[in-house]
Amino acid sequence: MIKIIRYLLVISTLFISIGVFAQKADTISLKKAVAELNDALVKRDTVQLKKLLDDKVNYGHSNAWVQTKRDIINDLYNGKLTYTSINGDQAEIVVNGNTALVRRVTNLDVVMTGKPMQFKLNVLQVWVWNKGWKLFGRQSVKI
Repeated sequence: MIKIIRYLLVISTLFISIGVFAQKADTISLKKAVAELNDALVKRDTVQLKKLLDDKVNYGHSNAWVQTKRDIINDLYNGKLTYTSINGDQAEIVVNGNTALVRRVTNLDVVMTGKPMQFKLNVLQVWVWNKGWKLFGRQSVKI
């Protein structure tokens, strides 16, 4: 009987540790989330954006324009801002617990209120881990 209890204890401990490691914040899943965000912006995929954007996201542009989650989704939907391409250098990533900073130089092609525009930006993103990475903040400056 004692052997069975020990065996069950070892098995349950193994399953608990696998679950904890599976939910750990890491740079591989963060890189994937960054790529998914860029892809969702270009494809105007509001379903994916709702998953990737924190409810309290603060999305700052290089012209001091700041958007909320609702603004981002609405502006993509109504065509106020359309991303045609987002390309960038290899990102610098720093993870500290459940928070991460992603910094990179990004080239953007957008159409804003019908006018095509190109930007080269330094972009800083703040991501938080909550059962997956969510963008909490973004700020960019023109280069």
